[in-house]
Amino acid sequence: MSEYPFQILSDGRVFVDYGPVTMVIMAIKKGVVQTKLCSEAALNIPDLLAEISEKRHLLSQYSRTIDLGTISSGTLSGLPLEMVKAVKRLQEPTLTPMATVAGALSDALADWLDARDVDKVIVNNGGDVAIRLRENQSVKMGILPNVETGKLEKTVTIRVEDGIGGVCTSGLGGRSFTRGIANAVTVFAKRCCIADACATHIANASYIKSENVITDLAGNLYPDSDIDDLEVVTQVKQLSREEVIQSLDQIKNESLHQFQLGNLQAVYADVGGVALQWEPNDIQ
Repeated sequence: MSEYPFQILSDGRVFVDYGPVTMVIMAIKKGVVQTKLCSEAALNIPDLLAEISEKRHLLSQYSRTIDLGTISSGTLSGLPLEMVKAVKRLQEPTLTPMATVAGALSDALADWLDARDVDKVIVNNGGDVAIRLRENQSVKMGILPNVETGKLEKTVTIRVEDGIGGVCTSGLGGRSFTRGIANAVTVFAKRCCIADACATHIANASYIKSENVITDLAGNLYPDSDIDDLEVVTQVKQLSREEVIQSLDQIKNESLHQFQLGNLQAVYADVGGVALQWEPNDIQ
């Protein structure tokens, strides 16, 4: 077990720190945390990562270059197939399926646990959270207005009837590059992999051209990046009020577009310390 470290937390949840995965796994049945079941779920992670690694060459391609015929031919299956399907839903040509990877891993473990007749599942993969709720169950989620500070702004209650299975946040200071200027964009969606892709994409959509926004090629910062030929934001200086408003308007427009595509239920965002709450559905 020393080759695959995970830790049982004091409240019975399981913490995993393995390669790119930093995850907390919780499943509850009749009010009791199912630690043994969570530990068994954690054992799936190495195989899932190997599955992704095997198809990394395809998963690092822009969605516009991935032929739907490739998907239906049987070339892809399992988690890589879910990642491609999720990113294709957004109709954004500059995203790669790797934009869904953290959320897809959360979904895979949440689905595994949910199939074992538990009442509540929460799998948090570095802030990309998969949720599975049975009847009369709910969970409180914190909203993060700034990825870098990690300080929660407010909480919302997600009920089973809301149909939300994933909550993901992207923005400046996060684990991955961002092409936008938002401090944070948090997306609520039916699946965590879709929320992950939407959070990445909508955070990218916050970009404005300004002398206060510094960019560089992703490939200059990380040669193995799946978006090595695209500009990413490295620094945002003090923005004007007009610049903040423009960025927030772009977030609202893309949130509406993704809602119309059936990809999300709600979006919370912050640009330059100004918050945006976009909720076509009522999540209190």
